[in-house]
Amino acid sequence: MSKDGKMPNEKMLNHPPKKFLDERGFTIVEMLIASLIGVIVLGATIYIFTLQEDVLNSENSSTDIRAKGRHAMKVLSKELKMAGFGLPTKESVTAISSTSISYRVNNDDVRTSTPPGASGTTITTAGDTVITVVNGSVFTDGDKIVIYNPSFGRAEYNIVDGTPTTTSIPLDTALINGYVASANAKLVTINKYNDVTLGLSGTTITKTVDSGSPVTLVGEVSNLSFDFYGVTETSLVKRVGVTINMQDSNDSSITFDYKSDVILRN
Repeated sequence: MSKDGKMPNEKMLNHPPKKFLDERGFTIVEMLIASLIGVIVLGATIYIFTLQEDVLNSENSSTDIRAKGRHAMKVLSKELKMAGFGLPTKESVTAISSTSISYRVNNDDVRTSTPPGASGTTITTAGDTVITVVNGSVFTDGDKIVIYNPSFGRAEYNIVDGTPTTTSIPLDTALINGYVASANAKLVTINKYNDVTLGLSGTTITKTVDSGSPVTLVGEVSNLSFDFYGVTETSLVKRVGVTINMQDSNDSSITFDYKSDVILRN
């Protein structure tokens, strides 16, 4: 016991050391400020993450629409290059506009000819409703056909009316022309054909064959245009300029344009 009558540690208990008195906790204001700073930092982090995610999504969408654009041009070019396949020259394109093109194509590569004859031999006579051929069994009732004389570059269109035989094809209408074998062309060719139309329907490029339903070739297209470089006569169309404007279906701000020229086969 000390001289003042107190236990040795009693004074220490009543008067804690100064270093303990200075160790205070955070005040309410300090806690609020710290919380506010934390919220700001968290918000900035979320914003940066969201921004980066949006940029990444935009880049992915841009890459996707570019890939679809390349595919669209490849598909359309392939279709246009089929115009006139299996048919005489200058008998392919049938209608043109800035937004569509129609043409003939022998999709099934079905063809035959008349039996070859000596020069001066009558092959067919105007008014005939049956044409004698090498092999008519490859045709069917209702087939659209083009009858072509290579010697004079003369063609006429008809329809198979009835069941063809091995040696003959019945015609829907009588022949307009009579054909005679010449030294340069001893036969007449008969080719089946289909009518094809390519055009834009809404946001899809479609292909229609004969009277069938349109088939979608490419989607996400905002505009399709054809350029025939001043040619207005369908038989003279040799080159077609194609412009495809692609637009992302989920983000209209993402667009891409493709342009190309397609040379027709005949």
